[in-house]
Amino acid sequence: MHKIFIHGRLARDPELKEIDTKNGSSKVCNFTVASDRQYGEEADFFDCAMFGKRAEVIEKFFQKGSEIVVSGEMQKQKYKNKDGENRYNWKCIVNNFDFCGSKKERSGDPDVPEGFEAVNDEEIPF
Repeated sequence: MHKIFIHGRLARDPELKEIDTKNGSSKVCNFTVASDRQYGEEADFFDCAMFGKRAEVIEKFFQKGSEIVVSGEMQKQKYKNKDGENRYNWKCIVNNFDFCGSKKERSGDPDVPEGFEAVNDEEIPF
């Protein structure tokens, strides 16, 4: 088993799509998280995908620049480029995510999505 946690900001607006599955159709939200490296001024960019109802939450409440923490697993995906050569890219398949940053930084509807608990910023001990 492997697990990855990524803390960063969305590098672009999330894209919600409907896909066909063997059990009907489902939603997938694709987004990229930019995470600063511990030392230096460079960042790493992680392509991410979230499936199901929670994909709709990502699309509704996050936008480019929103701070987020995701957890999931990295999967290597194989594809052929235009010359017919095999290429590979890595994508984080997100199992869980969490809101970060202050309410001022969050855009859109101030209501807390279903399944999440509102926390007053003054209640956080750090």
